[in-house]
Amino acid sequence: MTAPLADARVLELTSVLGGPLAARLLADLGADVIKIEQPGAGDASRKLGPYFLGGESAYFLGFNRNKRSVALDLRSDAGREAFYTLAAKSDVVLDNFRPGVLERLRIDHETLRKINPSIISASLSGFGQDGPYARRPAFDGVVQALGGAMSVTGNPGDDPVYMGFPMGDVGGGWGLAFGTLAALHERSRTGEGKRVDVSMLDMQVSFQAHLGAFYLASGETPQPIGSGHPSNIPAKAFRTQDGRWAQIHCSTEPFWFKTAEMMAAVIPGMERLPDDPRFKTAEGRMAHRGELEAILAEAVLAKTQEEWSALFVEWDVPGAPINDIAAVYEDPQVRHRRMVTEIDHPTAGRFRASGNPIKMGQEERFAPPPTLGEHTREVLREVAGYSDAMVDALEAAQAG
Repeated sequence: MTAPLADARVLELTSVLGGPLAARLLADLGADVIKIEQPGAGDASRKLGPYFLGGESAYFLGFNRNKRSVALDLRSDAGREAFYTLAAKSDVVLDNFRPGVLERLRIDHETLRKINPSIISASLSGFGQDGPYARRPAFDGVVQALGGAMSVTGNPGDDPVYMGFPMGDVGGGWGLAFGTLAALHERSRTGEGKRVDVSMLDMQVSFQAHLGAFYLASGETPQPIGSGHPSNIPAKAFRTQDGRWAQIHCSTEPFWFKTAEMMAAVIPGMERLPDDPRFKTAEGRMAHRGELEAILAEAVLAKTQEEWSALFVEWDVPGAPINDIAAVYEDPQVRHRRMVTEIDHPTAGRFRASGNPIKMGQEERFAPPPTLGEHTREVLREVAGYSDAMVDALEAAQAG
């Protein structure tokens, strides 16, 4: 089956996490992603530790498979001209520069559309291309702070907590990929390119989900609630007999009664839980949240995490072990969905990586992340029509 984006060519001008993730998502779906990197330096994540495989950064390896690397100095006339030639034969240019950099390099959307009217320029930045914060530096923790994520993460009364997953960067990457796909779809109707402007902060605001909706409706500011939920009760992490943890999350009335019936059947002393008048309704469980959580905490302590995992399945109860990252990669569902893959790299050797989360029936292909400039000659000959002599001249001028 042909990959969904097999006819799309993307020039990637991004580094580190959010932008490379967006490009990797497109590459995993079949796009020809050409990563344009500064000669001698490349993506900053090539040097990021703490883990290296055969001298290759694990950070870089995680976000740059299925791409080709071309070394071009976009500050030089020769490098910029080569980029223009590639842009004329491409569909998308991705970047995660600070606003203003594209204009300084003379590769902004208005310039590129004179070369290719159907080009899509898609930018990821901390705060967007306009507004009072547009030129400010932004990293994951900054947007988690500004976007409210840190204000609702952690336990009540504790210091603000930085979310373990880098959702500022990851959210920006997914937003950039989503916006690019929307622009490609529109272009299929109109034939015209588009400027896509994605902000990490905007994505964080959209990730507030029900918490933002609750605040806008009530004026009450959401607070941290630990492993709980403001309206689903019970929803909480409970310690198991072996010192590990399990999460129970009942979002509907039927699931609460299934949970109560399970507890009554397997834990001595819990026989009356399904009929306890305090917990018969959602309003009652809300009013008696602390009492219910204390009862469940005592019950869950009676069995191990593994025992609860089996019971959750047997009783069709919405619960799960709280996996650490190592356990996630061994989980049978994760394995079944091919979310762990192995890739052979010429210097890093064989390494494991997360799979492609978007399943469309296509054959999944995972080419190794490229070494710096590995495909410069190949791409300039194949796409730009350069001769070997022209590539040699570019390299001699230290522009490629």
